[in-house]
Formats: sequence, C-alpha cells, structure tokens
Amino acid sequence: MARTLQFTHIAPGILRIRLSELHAETLAERYGIITLPQTLSDSGITYSDDTVTLPDGRLLPFRIVTDETEEYQALHDSLVEEFKEKYTDYQAIIGTPEEAQKPSPIPVETLPPEAAYAIYFGIGEGERFYGLGEGANDRIQLRGRAYQNWVRYQYNEIPIPLVISSSGWGIFLNARSRSFMDIGGRVSDQLICLGEDDELDLFILWGGSYQGVLKAYTTLTGNPMVMPKWAYGLTYIAPIFSDQMEVLADAERFRKESIPVDMISLEPGWMEKFYDYSTAPQWDTKRFHICDYHMTSPNNPITFVSALHRMNLKLSLWRCIRYDLTAEAERELADGSVEDYGEGWYEHLKKFTYIGVDGYKLDPADMVCCFDRMNRPRLFNGLTSMQMHNYNQILLTKQVKEGFEAQTNKRSMHHYSGGYTGIQHWSASTTGDNGGELGAMIWLETLALSGHMNTTIDMNIHHPESIHFGMFVPWAHLNAWHGVEQPWYAGDDMHKMFVEYARIRYRILPYYYSAALEGHEEAMPIVRPMPLAFPEDEATMDASRQYMIGDSLLVSAYADSVHLPAGRWIDGWTGEEYAGPCDINPYNPPEGRGGGLFIKGGAIIPGWRDRKYMAEYDDSTLTLDIWPDGDSSYILREDDGVSLDYQTNTSCHTEITVHEGEESVDINIGERVGDYNGKPESRTWLVRVHPKENDDRFLNVRCAAGDKVFFSIPKNPVALFACDGSDALKV
Repeated sequence: MARTLQFTHIAPGILRIRLSELHAETLAERYGIITLPQTLSDSGITYSDDTVTLPDGRLLPFRIVTDETEEYQALHDSLVEEFKEKYTDYQAIIGTPEEAQKPSPIPVETLPPEAAYAIYFGIGEGERFYGLGEGANDRIQLRGRAYQNWVRYQYNEIPIPLVISSSGWGIFLNARSRSFMDIGGRVSDQLICLGEDDELDLFILWGGSYQGVLKAYTTLTGNPMVMPKWAYGLTYIAPIFSDQMEVLADAERFRKESIPVDMISLEPGWMEKFYDYSTAPQWDTKRFHICDYHMTSPNNPITFVSALHRMNLKLSLWRCIRYDLTAEAERELADGSVEDYGEGWYEHLKKFTYIGVDGYKLDPADMVCCFDRMNRPRLFNGLTSMQMHNYNQILLTKQVKEGFEAQTNKRSMHHYSGGYTGIQHWSASTTGDNGGELGAMIWLETLALSGHMNTTIDMNIHHPESIHFGMFVPWAHLNAWHGVEQPWYAGDDMHKMFVEYARIRYRILPYYYSAALEGHEEAMPIVRPMPLAFPEDEATMDASRQYMIGDSLLVSAYADSVHLPAGRWIDGWTGEEYAGPCDINPYNPPEGRGGGLFIKGGAIIPGWRDRKYMAEYDDSTLTLDIWPDGDSSYILREDDGVSLDYQTNTSCHTEITVHEGEESVDINIGERVGDYNGKPESRTWLVRVHPKENDDRFLNVRCAAGDKVFFSIPKNPVALFACDGSDALKV
C-alpha cells in the first residue's frame, strides 16, 4: 500500500501533515503522550502539496523525500556519521537477549509501521530558531548545525522534537524513534527533519510569538504540571550511605542555622540491596530502622519518616528501574487484569507512599544511560526496547504521576533527568549528572523554550556562580550524595553565601509559585530566556548567560557583562539604577554574590516573612515590593498548593496595578478573584514602595474591601534582597 500525504486542521494554529499508508492512531496518541482535541477546528493555516501558508501570509515551502530514495539514504548516512559518538546500540551493550519473547495480546496492525522520511522547509535569512530540549548546552539559538533527538546519558537526556522560529511559527515532530533536525547546517536556507524509523507525522504550529507556539505545543502534549507548593523551596539530597540519625542531624542543622528547606531525599543507600532494580526493595534496617510491620500503618510515630514530618520536612526516595512499562500502558487501555498484563511499576511504591513518603527521585540508570537493559527481545507491546527508548521516558513519569495522584489525591513531587515529548506535563526535571554550571544553565533555558517549566540543577556549593543561579531556578536542589557537600563544611564564605541565597529565595516564593501557576495556565515558563521575554530586542537573541525569572527579575551568571533591555533597571544587590537598553561591561557582582540580579522597572514582587520552611506561617499577610515606572500591572496567582484542583480550575487571581501620575503614584490591589481551600478570609498587605531618586510624589495605596494595607518607603532600595547570614556561622 502506498503512502499518501494528508493535511488535517487540528485547532487554531495547529496543522498536521502526515505521510502514511493507513493514517492510523499513532503510539503517542495511544499512550496519551499526544492528545488531540475532541472536536477538530480550523487551524488558520492553508496549504498545497508543497507549500504551507501561515496566518500572517508567510509562505513556508516544503518537499518530502522518502526512504526509498538515494537522497534520503545519503542524508541519513551523513547524520548517522555525525552523531555516531552520541548513539549507543542496544545490542552493543548487552548482546543478544536470551529470554524467549513474552506472548503479547497486541494486534500486529496496531504496531507502528517501519518507514522513514526527510522533509525540507525553506527558512528565511536572519530567522532564528530555539527549542529541542537539551539538544545544545553551549547556545540557545540553534541555527547553523544539526541535532539528534535521542535520549542519551550526559549528552541529551531530554530531547524534545520541537523547534520554534523567531517569526512566530514552529515544527513539532511526532516521532517515536530517533530523529534529526538540521537547521541551516547542511543547507543554509533549509530546515531539514529526518525520521529514522517513523512515518512522517508533523505538526505546523502558529502562535505569532514564542509563547503562542508554546501554547499550541502544550495543547497537544499537555500543560506544564504544577508541583506541590513546598516543592518550589529547597530540596536537600543526603549522602548516599547516611543512616537515619545522620540524616536527622543534617535536618536539625538546617533548622538551627535557619537555612530554609522543605524536602530531604535519600539516595540508593536506603535500600537493603544497593541499587535494587526490583519491585520489592526493602529498607536497610541497619541504617533506617523501618521494619515490615512499620509498613502496615501510616504515621507511625517512632519511624524516621514521622520524625522528619515532625520537623516539617518532606521525604523523597531514590528509585531506579529496569522494567517493561508498556504492559501497564496496554493494561490501562484494555482495562485488563494484573494476571494477564503484570503489575504496573508504580504499584510497588504504594507501600512507601502509604507510610508517608512524599515523592520520588527517578534515577535514569538503565532508562537513560544504558538504554533499557532488559534481557528480552520484545516488550509487551511488541516493540523492542530500542524502539520504545524515547517513549519509555514518558511512560515512566506518566505512570508515577498518575499512580501517586490516584493513591493520594494530591500532587506528586517526583523528578527525573530523562524526558521526551510532553515531559512538562508529567514530571519535574534535573539536568542529571552534568554538573551545575554554565552548560546546565543553558539547558534550563533551552528546556524553557521547549515548553518545560519545573527544572533545576545539581547546585555546586563550592562555586559562587552555581549557588547564585542554582537558587534562582524553578526549584532549588542541593545534591550532597557524595563527598562533603553540606554548606556548613564549605568554608565560611561559601557557607554564609548559601544561607543568604536560600533565605532570599524563600522570601520571594509567592512570586515563584505565582509564576508556576502562570506557566500552567498560559504556557509561559518560570525561567524566561531573553528572546522569550524581550523578542523585540535584537541584542538578546543569542543571550544565554542571562535570563528572566518571571516577568521582573533578570539573573546573569558566568558572564562579565550584562545586557539590559529598554526601561528602568535596578541592581538588586546595590540599588544602582540603569536606563536601558544598555550594556554593563564589565559587570562584577559584589562580594558574596555569584552573578547579577536586576529588577525591571514597574516590578511588583510578592513575598512574605523569613521562614525555615514553606508552611511555617500562613498566607494571611503578604508583602509587595514595588518599583514604580509608568503604568504596570501584575496578577498574583494562588491556590491551596497541594490538591489537583489546578488541573480543572483557574487559580485565584489578584490584579495589582500601578499608575504614575504627575502628582501621585497610585497603587491598587484588587479583589482576590477565585476560591480555594484554605484561602484567607482577609489579607494584610505590607507594601514597600521603592521610588525613583528624589521622587516626592504623593503615594496612594488602595486594597479591596475586607483587606488591610500598610505601606512604607524603606531606606534601603533593595531591602528585599539584603540578607546577612553570618548568624549561621555561630551555630
């Protein structure tokens, strides 16, 4: 049967192009990695057999080459040769599996056909491209080279086959197997997509802007998940062979030094069998005295888990996997029995969740770094581990998220360093075993430009730059699994610096959490690379050593200069003001700081009082730090921080506006629109206004009926970020 070309309007801004024999449901649709709208609607994009016309009139010519041609084979051979050091063959690792194939009830016709293709798109001169997940860690602007979409340890653990143009359109490949994108590398005016073991299934996305394209992408692959509110604080991973008393001692040290932290995580040393891949891991009772009979009742007061909870700390456990995830995916579709399909992987975690474990670190282990080492030629769904390698990253996170939510009716805090299409909907992420410095910083930016929001790094507490940007990421993460990585052993200077940055982060957690809810609702990530935040500023298009957190804070690191776009900017460390656009060259952060922090004029930053953990105090009192600059507005988003209501309801919104008149600065705090469990009946707003120098205009501040407001003009224009952690050195 011959392959035919088919165009399908999916939704406004989304056109699907397929070259297929059957045009059947794809594996991504079957497993819920891609979800099409129940009712399809016009995309606003028109097409012919060789041209797509975008809603703004832009012509996007294309041509398709099939795997039956010499042109395809030459291109494929060239790309394989280019990336031969970045790809490992399954059989090369484990040899030929000895286990006989497990019978599978999956009809052969449901398996994806073996096919391949290349499609060429004409691109404009000067057009820039972004995305592709962790496709590059030395740049955010992708034009000029080729990229491989294949999960590989310490190279590209989260490939996302999405590329976004500076002209407001993008391409998303629905590709299960390895694929490639060459963006003006081999041919300067061509974007080439090559699929190695897939039919052509491609979505043209139109949004008119980077954010608009991200919205279209998340329409297909799911909105970014929102973690529990406490998860946006600090996570501490204890040394790998710590026992329960050593972990509790670390927890006590954090509390005594008033270093805010919300979660402690255990590495594989918690298990009786080190690196236990089975679904029957047991606590190592020599280290953690949690016996079988302790596993039958939650909140047992004598256990290590309960002791941590009494210190208001959450607990995460490390788990690795060597398991066939396709059986559970197929069982769910068929509503089948465990006897026929086997037990789902999350099932063994239920007993740990039951006794109070709050989250899981999913180690890539064989899933990422050794390519699914399972001694069987075929998985339950009839495909090989290599054929499912990219999708397994999503099946794992999807099954953990859905399992935890079904068991607890609460949000899951699990994280993973692997990922693929739609990872933003299913998991938080770290950049894995790749250090916590410049390359990891760039990855957070490229992931943000690929729709992924809840990301972090393994902070290096011996490098000021790593502490600096590692505390200004979506969730902060100190991985002390090896060596001596506790801040109190890092030397007085680094110790003090870590304490101060942690406290500063917690002061503005309402700002972070509001940005997380915005990311879920509007597809605008917490980390906002400069092209996303300032698309009109040509000087930001390649900027990779600075980014925005939310709308108002600019973070720079690993750079001796900073570019400030148009407007008023205030150095968050010194209070010095700048009028953009301008370049600060050289820029040297003050002593005890690892990089730049700048506040955008017009900023409205919600915060709260210093605390040792997220929920130490309630939300009935919030601060608002405001730097007036013309007219500005901000929406503070809030919810209960733990339930699944955010998946179906819009968060509570409070609109705050600032208007600068000739004689007065008028600040209006609107009504808190929307409800949630635990919403304060009334709120006290502590407003601190940071006016321009010699500004003596009248200050007028209003709030909604029932709320209270107090305002002041602090002597220190950057009081929000002034912090002295020297008290911790005296503990």
